[in-house]
Amino acid sequence: MTHLNHLLLTLLRLLACAVLLAPFAVRAEEIVFVNDASPYCPFTVCEDGKDGYVTDIVNAIYKDAGYSVRILNVPWNRAIAMVKDGSALGIINIAKKTAPALIFPHAEVARYNAVFFTRKSNPWVYNGLDSLKGRRLGLIKNYSYGENSPPLASFLKNSADSVDWFGGLNPLADIFRAIDSGSVDATVEDLAVGNYVLKKAGEADKFKVAGYVAKSEPVIGYVAFTNKNFKSQHLADVFDQGIVKLRKSGRLKTILADYGLTGWVQLM
Repeated sequence: MTHLNHLLLTLLRLLACAVLLAPFAVRAEEIVFVNDASPYCPFTVCEDGKDGYVTDIVNAIYKDAGYSVRILNVPWNRAIAMVKDGSALGIINIAKKTAPALIFPHAEVARYNAVFFTRKSNPWVYNGLDSLKGRRLGLIKNYSYGENSPPLASFLKNSADSVDWFGGLNPLADIFRAIDSGSVDATVEDLAVGNYVLKKAGEADKFKVAGYVAKSEPVIGYVAFTNKNFKSQHLADVFDQGIVKLRKSGRLKTILADYGLTGWVQLM
């Protein structure tokens, strides 16, 4: 056998081994995250094709750590149910009060400044809980509206007849349509998100901010993990370590700059 024939035979044997062993190759461990399918830019799910900066951060951290990331965009109440029962490992962008039993990293990913939106032609302004009497609010199912204002949370709990709850894939847009039609008077939403939705719909001139819920106390958003899986605390630790690495390397700044941001504190 010539040297060339020997070399070809060796290559064929190596190729055959590779084909046989391919099904057993080590694959990156997959983390399934759930996320609200409703547009919530610049945080998550932007209608211009971007995923939102929080989603970009999650992808960067866990892919750098050797994981495969799969994100399921589903209605918010379903997302919460999935991470609570363990059918999803993590959830993107949630307040602690919404599901306090979940496993949270130390690092936050967002800050929200809740305001009241109403029709521009409506003279009403929010001046405390008494000003809500006689007003009908449109709110999103399973969203936390009292994280930065316990008095508002208590009011909503005891005023069920004054609230219409909206679900589905785009509840905020539905609420704004309800406000425009007059079936509800106002809603509570993050200032940046509400303005984004209205501008995308070309209807920003129809609405106004009628007051801040609690300007000095923003709601803090986190990535969180199910308490039904032993890996969750480790994944939370990976997030904390990863956000430090992104900041030191400059990649966090790059991700935020893609959304015209320098940090989420500026969204207050």
